[in-house]
Amino acid sequence: MAHITEVVPNDTELEAMTNPKNSKAAETMQHRREVKRRLEDYLERAELKRALGDDDFF
Repeated sequence: MAHITEVVPNDTELEAMTNPKNSKAAETMQHRREVKRRLEDYLERAELKRALGDDDFF
């Protein structure tokens, strides 16, 4: 089973995330946020299925 750990970014990373330097960086940041959101939704649904006993792995 995969374990997801959260890492606290340093000040430089926080500044880069909140203030993109150009439109390409802003698009990349938005894309990463969307991918992360979809992954979290998928993992939440999988966890719910597992809790309800609808495990597709067996």
